Amino acid sequence: AGPNASRVHFIQTYVFTENNSAKGDSVLAALKQRFPEIKSLADVTPAVGIANAYDAMYLAAAAIEKAGDTQGSKVRDGFYAIDSYQGLIKDYQQPFTPSKHDALGPDDYVFTQFVDGRIVPLAP
Repeated sequence: AGPNASRVHFIQTYVFTENNSAKGDSVLAALKQRFPEIKSLADVTPAVGIANAYDAMYLAAAAIEKAGDTQGSKVRDGFYAIDSYQGLIKDYQQPFTPSKHDALGPDDYVFTQFVDGRIVPLAP
């Protein structure tokens, strides 16, 4: 990332840290088991991509289960029927409605920076 990387601030929806949730610890352990080259948190890249894909796949599976079918409009309605889901990024409460098609909102992003090759949240 270079010598000036720590001066660059950027947003993420998720960062693996030493203080993960239980789900974060579980996902990190599974990643390390599947990919032995992961030796440190700096090796988990891109963490935000992993977290977004993880939650998206489980939300899609929940929508299909609610729909009882894989037909497009039924799956759409299945997304609307999800009451809650304890995700990696956050605990989702009615993540989708006919007028809300993005499960993440402005409060779901965190400013981050590089420190010693790792992406870490900015201190408040």
